[in-house]
Amino acid sequence: MAGGMGRGRGETLAQRVANTRARSAGAPSAVTPDPAPPGPASPPPPLKHAWYDGPHGRQPALLLEWRNIEGHYDGRICVAAPDGDGWALVEMWVDGAMLAPA
Repeated sequence: MAGGMGRGRGETLAQRVANTRARSAGAPSAVTPDPAPPGPASPPPPLKHAWYDGPHGRQPALLLEWRNIEGHYDGRICVAAPDGDGWALVEMWVDGAMLAPA
């Protein structure tokens, strides 16, 4: 339709009228939602894709962090593991030799 009143495009005509009236009255718009709140102050830690060679064969995993204990490296991973009803996500420390870059 002419005049920008087509379906699925931004505000409806009723919303535009309500916003125009609110702006002319000096009040904030009651129809337009507030902007999203700011995100977290610090970024999340970097995640890396890895291959985990475990009891269910080679599986994709997310490597969350490394730790070094007396020269031996372990990786903290998140991996899917079968359970009674399907699959569950498991977070665990594994020997670094069980991990390979993806």
